[in-house]
Amino acid sequence: MNELEAEIRYLKEELDRKKEEISDLRKLLGREIDREFAPPVEELSDKELADYLRDTIPLINGFVETKPDIRAITSHRKTLGRPVVFLKRALLKTTFTQLNASLDLQNRFNRDQSRFNRQVAALFRTLHVRDGRRAERLKALEEKVAGYEEDLALLRNKLEGLNAAARLRGGSADEPPR
Repeated sequence: MNELEAEIRYLKEELDRKKEEISDLRKLLGREIDREFAPPVEELSDKELADYLRDTIPLINGFVETKPDIRAITSHRKTLGRPVVFLKRALLKTTFTQLNASLDLQNRFNRDQSRFNRQVAALFRTLHVRDGRRAERLKALEEKVAGYEEDLALLRNKLEGLNAAARLRGGSADEPPR
């Protein structure tokens, strides 16, 4: 038993060390780490699945953009930067508003396409897992109901047998036997 406790203590220390390494990475980046892959939803509980769906759907909806942001136009040039930015903003505001809106949206979509695709795939995988779990529960409930129906049929047959036996003895079927 002593070896088991020592192994558990070692594993807890290792886990604490790994958590510190992860927090150090977050501090180094200065933000939350965007994981490449979604968590394995097959291992999540029903509450965790509901929370994951609640958190994922707004992220997908966040990719919908209706207006381009004029403030996002900048230039890295020192001397010609201001006139170029002014010209870009003027063109965007006047003649190319619709074109730039679709181009900005398309560019943003292209940049975020892989992230978006991962989120959609994770969402559908989550929905699939939830659907499978609900189908299993429904099947279990149907089996329970079938068992109750069998019990009810057996009880009905016994009751009919008791009623028939009571009629044969000459008593009323509604009277309890003595």
